[in-house]
Amino acid sequence: MSEKEQNGQDADDKPADFEDAIEGEVEVITDADSRKTSQHLPLILAVVAVIATLLFGYRYWADMKNTLVDLDTALQQANREQIELAQQLQQAQHDAAEQKKQIVEQGAALADQHQKLLEAMAASKQAGDQFYRSLSEIQTRLGGKESQWRVAEAEYLLRVANHRLSLMTDPSTALEALKSTDERLGATGDPGWAPVRELVAQEITQLTALSRVDVAGISAQLAALSSQVEKLPLRDEGVSMVTAQAGSGEVPELAADDDFSLQQVLDDFWQGFKSMMVIRHHDRPISAMLPPEQRYFLLQNLRLKLEAAKAALMGRNQALYADNLHSAAEWIGIYFESGDPAVVGFREQLEGLSKQEIAPVLPDISASLRALQARRRSITQEGGR
Repeated sequence: MSEKEQNGQDADDKPADFEDAIEGEVEVITDADSRKTSQHLPLILAVVAVIATLLFGYRYWADMKNTLVDLDTALQQANREQIELAQQLQQAQHDAAEQKKQIVEQGAALADQHQKLLEAMAASKQAGDQFYRSLSEIQTRLGGKESQWRVAEAEYLLRVANHRLSLMTDPSTALEALKSTDERLGATGDPGWAPVRELVAQEITQLTALSRVDVAGISAQLAALSSQVEKLPLRDEGVSMVTAQAGSGEVPELAADDDFSLQQVLDDFWQGFKSMMVIRHHDRPISAMLPPEQRYFLLQNLRLKLEAAKAALMGRNQALYADNLHSAAEWIGIYFESGDPAVVGFREQLEGLSKQEIAPVLPDISASLRALQARRRSITQEGGR
């Protein structure tokens, strides 16, 4: 082999050895770095943990600072509002105290004015009484017998009014008597009778407010019902006799031939009997037919109930009036044909009349009479002096 070829082969073997050497050096360096990195890894982790902790602590501190700032701001705002409320409350208390003071002052002023008003009214009443007495004396001297007669008539009318109302329960007549009394006292021209006339006016108002009882109308209705009693049908008894014309209207004729058998006579009798009988069916139990005398007494007792109700009406006895009408209505339902229109209308009228008030509460109208008698005695005593 030549020297040149040997040098070329050596040149080819040198790069391969160089690469192997370099790779060995790299592996050595890498192993060294790995060992160094393994030794410093805990330190690195500790540093990272410390940095993360510092960042978290800073963030928490910043949040807490912001929260404290907000709380401080809210607390300051609440303190300002509390101060304002305290000032408003203090002002309201001051205003209330001022108003209370004003109310006390006004109450004292009103009490003073009330006392002065009472004193003025008492003085005015005393002067008015003196004036009335003087005017009454003048009126008595000038009027003479005519004024006395009018007062006597007024007293008589008041007695009549009380008698008619309390004993006769006649508010209409009592009302007219009170109106006439007021006219008589007004005609005297004496202002001293004003208190009596005021009482008379109050009693007139009380009587006017009473509900009117149409005694004449109710009495007329009771009389009309009493006249209809005979026409009311009694209850049917299941089998009732009717006239021979209730059937065909013809009476069966006997055979013209004198020579007829007993059987024909019986047949004719049966046909005639059937034409005189009507059988009625009812859903209610059958009762015995009332004998004529009992029917008569039933109708008479029903009339007596209506007459007793009329007497109670005149006497303004509400309980007796209603009791008689209720009894009459019960009798109508028991003994008379309930499905008949006349009976139904009769009973409805009885029930309607029984609900009417015939005895309203009457007022006391004796105060005016007592006042008039007291003033007459006072005038007599003053005249005797």
